Amino acid sequence: MTEEILNREYEVVYEGRKYLLKPSKAWVLQPPGKPGVVVALFKLPNGKTVRKVIARLPP
Repeated sequence: MTEEILNREYEVVYEGRKYLLKPSKAWVLQPPGKPGVVVALFKLPNGKTVRKVIARLPP
């Protein structure tokens, strides 16, 4: 699953600009008793790193 997520491009909107980027890192965040989400880190062309939820897991 992780390799599949890391090889895909996602649309990231930052300060009104849209970028198509591949994530540098992804992980599952699932608090106890709640449905989980997949969070990824994206490196922008200007050097900043942003975090974005890219998928929701079924409950």
